Amino acid sequence: MKAKIAVVLFSTMLIFSCARIFYTGPEYRMRREKKLIEKATKKIDKLIQEYMSEDVRGPVPLNTKIDSITIDLDSLDLNIFLSRHFSYQPFRPNSVDFIYQLFKRKLGRSFRKYKLKILTLEEPIEDLIPNYFREKTKIDSLRLPREKKRTILPVVQNESKRRWLPTKGLYNRNIVLWHSHGFYYTKSKDRWEWQRSRLFCTVEDLFPMSFTLPYLVPMLENAGANVFIPRERSLQIHEVVVDNDGFTESLGSGEYRENPASAWQSGGVGFAPRNPPYPGNFNPFLLGTYRKCSSDTVASASARWIPNIPETGNYSVYISYHHDSLNVDDAHYTVFHLGGKTEFRVNQKIGGETWIYLGDFNFKKGMHADSGSVLLDNVSHTAGKHITADAVRFGGGMGNIQRGGRTSGKPRYAEAARYYLQYAGMPDTLVYNLNQDTSDYKDDYQSRGEFANYLKGKPFGPNKKRDAEGLGIPVDLSLAFHTDAGIDTSDGIIGTLMIYSLADAETLRVFPDGMSRLANRDYADILQTQIVNDLRQKYRKDWTRRALFDGDYSEVWRPNVPASLLELLSHQNFADMQYGLFPQFRFDVARAIYK
Repeated sequence: MKAKIAVVLFSTMLIFSCARIFYTGPEYRMRREKKLIEKATKKIDKLIQEYMSEDVRGPVPLNTKIDSITIDLDSLDLNIFLSRHFSYQPFRPNSVDFIYQLFKRKLGRSFRKYKLKILTLEEPIEDLIPNYFREKTKIDSLRLPREKKRTILPVVQNESKRRWLPTKGLYNRNIVLWHSHGFYYTKSKDRWEWQRSRLFCTVEDLFPMSFTLPYLVPMLENAGANVFIPRERSLQIHEVVVDNDGFTESLGSGEYRENPASAWQSGGVGFAPRNPPYPGNFNPFLLGTYRKCSSDTVASASARWIPNIPETGNYSVYISYHHDSLNVDDAHYTVFHLGGKTEFRVNQKIGGETWIYLGDFNFKKGMHADSGSVLLDNVSHTAGKHITADAVRFGGGMGNIQRGGRTSGKPRYAEAARYYLQYAGMPDTLVYNLNQDTSDYKDDYQSRGEFANYLKGKPFGPNKKRDAEGLGIPVDLSLAFHTDAGIDTSDGIIGTLMIYSLADAETLRVFPDGMSRLANRDYADILQTQIVNDLRQKYRKDWTRRALFDGDYSEVWRPNVPASLLELLSHQNFADMQYGLFPQFRFDVARAIYK
């Protein structure tokens, strides 16, 4: 009897042991996880389909799909990975809370003990809330600038406006801004042409310029920023370049003076205006020399550039110089014009070997030193440092870069960035000739971001050589201003799209200094929010907020600074262009971006 009992007990224990192994072993866990994942997938897919069928644009944007779902039975973690379409919406604390509640309700009681995490772009959606909209205790410091305090002076300061210095605005901030495409040479057709179609009395290659140059750029500069544009910003078709190395007929004439001559000496390689038009990839900043003298606390030396202005009118003034750590950071320039004189301080420790914009001024036809010249003296807060002088340019001029054996025949402002960057002394293989002369089209859109990188320099330099010295200008961010294609036959608005990139040239999600590239999304989100809110308030309540799109676009992944690409509206759609051609609308868009 005892033996039978023992056998029964042993058999029972064996059965329970086997059952325990069966219900807790790896195979059981896998089956259990698989069933739970299938169940969760079915529920969430049903939730998505409900929104798709109703075309509800709220918390589940169109085309959203489940990429994958993972479950951990030990930690009770439930992670739902959604397609990138889910990321197209802006996330805010309230909307994120609502989304989690919505998903938890749909998952039901069987998942009530699980810790739910919803992800898109491989990021939890709560991490896609811009810092700007978070509580201070939840700020992500990794996506804030690494530079705590700027220690160098601005490249250019308008001394005549010192009383209005906006120290809490954009003072000492450097923004790279460009407006769309431009006239370019296409090798396959052996001709110059526009990159986009001509519609509604304009072409996209020029249309965004009508927002940036008259409105946005002045707003940013009046707030204290230095704005750098990889296309010509002057609409003046005349051009005069005055240089210590002489003149050429095609770049006008004038006079360069030094006083006293004994205070100045040759400094090394610089600009010379020799025999334009220039062949492709030819750098005019390597053709001549620059001059230098010693700084003093009182004026004891000066250089003067007096152009022979071909026609009375408004001319942009650009200076050039050689930058060096031994130079002064407060070189004193004075522009004499029909409105009087305007004084500037220029930080010659940075930003040399290119054209540096001072401003637009009215000049009278002919040579008039007292009302049409630029003076550089050697007055500085530091004596014994170097002050350098090179060419000064008045006006925008006509395109003078040859492709296919001929120039564009267009004003320089109409040309693509590739050609202006060559004229501005950028290194070809690092900045604007990235396709070995096979495609000016690709070079154009690829060069704009690399221009921002070269301005900043190591370790943020061009992606082919991030340790390139560059020009040492601490660029803060870049913005590509475009308009998009698309037609709405119901007279609706196509609306505003924002593009950014979480990955860089090396598919990393950080900038060279370790700052998180989630800053790109924050920047794009805030910009799109301000634009759409303002346009809905002033023009149409149904102005469409399109996707907040993480895309592999050169203009947003190439810059090694926070970057965003704006597609403001559709230049193909009549309803959009009714507003786009209205000057007040352009002003309000620019103001929204500035804000």
